[in-house]
Amino acid sequence: GEFDCARSVFERALEVDHRDRRVWLAYAEMEMRNRHVNAARNVWDRAVTLLPRVDVFWFRYAYMEEMLGNVAGARAVFERWIQWEPDDHAWTSFVRLEMRHNNVAGARSVYERYVACH
Repeated sequence: GEFDCARSVFERALEVDHRDRRVWLAYAEMEMRNRHVNAARNVWDRAVTLLPRVDVFWFRYAYMEEMLGNVAGARAVFERWIQWEPDDHAWTSFVRLEMRHNNVAGARSVYERYVACH
C-alpha cells in the first residue's frame, strides 16, 4: 500500500545519506502521525543508534514515549542518552520528566548523577 511505498522512499533516502536529520525526522513523524507506534520506535531507535549526538532525535523519542503514557520507556530513552554524556539540557529534561510524574527520588538520583559527571 501507500505506507509501504512511503517507507521504501524513506529507506532509500537513508541508504543514500543516513546522516540526513530531516529524513529521520520526517520518517518518524509519518509513522507517529499514523499511529504506527512500533514502526516509529524502530525509526527513532535506529536514528539514535546511528547518530547519538543528534539531541533532537532523543528528545522526540522520549517525548513520544511519554505522550503514549509509557513513562518507563521515556526513562529508558533518557538512560541510554545520558550514557553519551550530553549537554545540560538533556539532564534537566530527564529531571523534569521525573518531576512531572511525581518521582522526586528519581529526579534527585538523575540530578546527583549529573553533578557527578559534570
